[in-house]
Amino acid sequence: MGLSLMLSACTHLNPPVEISGKSASYIDCGKNPPTPGDMARHTLKGEKTFEWWYFDGHLETGETFVGVFHARSFTSGKPVVTFSLYGSDWVRDGYVRMLEEGDMKISGEDLQLSSSAGYIRRLDDKTVLVGWDMKGIKADFKLTTLAPGWLPARGADIPEEKNVFYWAVHQGRNRIEGTILKNGVVRKVKGEGYADHNWGTKAIHEITPYWIWGRILAGQYTLIYANVSHNDPTLPAVLPLYIAKGDQMIAGVNGVTIRQRNFVTHPERKRYYPQNVDIDYAGDGVEAHIRIRHKALVEDRDLIAEAGLNPFKQWIAKTFIARPAYFRIIADYEGTIVEGGVTTPVKGECLYEIMGLM
Repeated sequence: MGLSLMLSACTHLNPPVEISGKSASYIDCGKNPPTPGDMARHTLKGEKTFEWWYFDGHLETGETFVGVFHARSFTSGKPVVTFSLYGSDWVRDGYVRMLEEGDMKISGEDLQLSSSAGYIRRLDDKTVLVGWDMKGIKADFKLTTLAPGWLPARGADIPEEKNVFYWAVHQGRNRIEGTILKNGVVRKVKGEGYADHNWGTKAIHEITPYWIWGRILAGQYTLIYANVSHNDPTLPAVLPLYIAKGDQMIAGVNGVTIRQRNFVTHPERKRYYPQNVDIDYAGDGVEAHIRIRHKALVEDRDLIAEAGLNPFKQWIAKTFIARPAYFRIIADYEGTIVEGGVTTPVKGECLYEIMGLM
């Protein structure tokens, strides 16, 4: 009976009615971009550390790409490179390569990464070259900063000894120019995208059970937001909001209001995601009030299955440790941004992602 209860608890989670994050006051996180050392590989102490560099972009062809370099994957503990290319109909071509130890070489002083599956090369404060070379596809992009990066300053709400999860925005928005080689055909592409970097000093499922992250490119405005829950009940949720107008940040805070509602449970992953997300912020002469509504689930991933474990180890992990699932969602957004008393309506399409690590 006890085993049955454990199995039930681990294989299915009832969705909440609402997840609402809000702080009593905003924490000013500054507007400083990361340094080359912040963008580089970090020296992390711990047995289950992780670190990854993330890129996404929407191309003028209507296609969207997402690519990630894992120095140490939080599921397999090995270096992994992934690349996904979505058509204008959001049908996905996905590519994953798990690398041998020593294949991925990463500088600890600057953003420089090389491997048999791809590379990252920071040329200067505005320009990054990134590429993927996978079986079936090759992509090479030049990324030029349009909206700046952001390294949020740590607030006093989380003690230093409990700071174990870190995030740096490398480019809040970038211009993409490059090529994609697929099926023997080389195409030149252009678009706009985003780049960031995460790292941590504990197993990620021990840090957080769940997070939502998203970005919105709304004309001259760029918005990036997240709600990261903590397993430690003494720690508050992390609720950052980045807003840039053109090439200048106009807000960089923690503690905004983010409401997630209308949850659905994926029939295979047994994990849930919200279909409605509301963001509200008003401080220091800037306001943002955004309503996001689910349009399509375009990616769902079983992260344990991707770790390369045999079926028995997968069952053990999912049953007794965690059943991590990842969802990427395309949505419509509508709202207003207020700056200096001037209200600007915004409306369009955006993406957000859910990581469930329970």
